[in-house]
Amino acid sequence: MTTPVYGGQQHAQVAGQQNGRAHATASYVGIAGAVLAAIGSALAWVEVSVGGSSEKLKGTDGDDGMFVIVAALLAAALFIAGIATRKAVVSAGGAVPALVVLVFGILNAADTERLPTQNAKDDGVSSDDIAEVMKMVDLSTSFGLYVVLLGGLVAIGAGVMAFLKGRSA
Repeated sequence: MTTPVYGGQQHAQVAGQQNGRAHATASYVGIAGAVLAAIGSALAWVEVSVGGSSEKLKGTDGDDGMFVIVAALLAAALFIAGIATRKAVVSAGGAVPALVVLVFGILNAADTERLPTQNAKDDGVSSDDIAEVMKMVDLSTSFGLYVVLLGGLVAIGAGVMAFLKGRSA
């Protein structure tokens, strides 16, 4: 009868515990990406220039910025829950709301009139007046929108990495 190697069982337990944590680094990166996206929503997304004056509109000036904040916080919560429960699939789920963040970022980057138009409609301006004003202004994307896009991409990538780490563990 052979005796087990000293520490053999202990090593197996430690390895099992590490398997539950293999996705933790990716989850921390996902949290950072989600927080970055939420911060980007509070920054300027669009610069509206008329003549010599300009005004910057933040993401939170419209509904899209609020959706981005909610989705980013949900993504961060899923990454945190994945770490707490040691479940890679929960962390990987953080990529879904991060995808929502990215979609809103792309929509606003592709259509710079989206946020100013939404703002004007919220102020009660008619669609005809909005169309007339949009012909006279210069619109450009601003720093906050790029922060949202970067945060969304980072969080999606981290969710995918958490999924892959969980599968390999």
